[in-house]
Amino acid sequence: MKRFATWITSGIVISGLILFSTGITQSQEIFPAGQGRNTLFLVCVQCHSLNRVTEAKLTAADWEFIMYDMISRGAPVREEEIDALKKYLVDNFAIEAK
Repeated sequence: MKRFATWITSGIVISGLILFSTGITQSQEIFPAGQGRNTLFLVCVQCHSLNRVTEAKLTAADWEFIMYDMISRGAPVREEEIDALKKYLVDNFAIEAK
């Protein structure tokens, strides 16, 4: 069972790296450079397409809630990456609260 989990984890990491390396040129305008972008590309895409980010119409508070909810569900975001990821999502994708 442990070997199976290792294979799954390896597959997820490899998939993230492939997505990161092949999609970076296509998404530079949509996903501007900045701290937190690599975390988004390597962590969030393990369960979601990047369209979930670009099509979501979320406020800063919504992004923060969702980010912590995903972490509580097992998203492998290291503690030192949390603030950068939150700032990246809010700065680039948050809408104004009504």
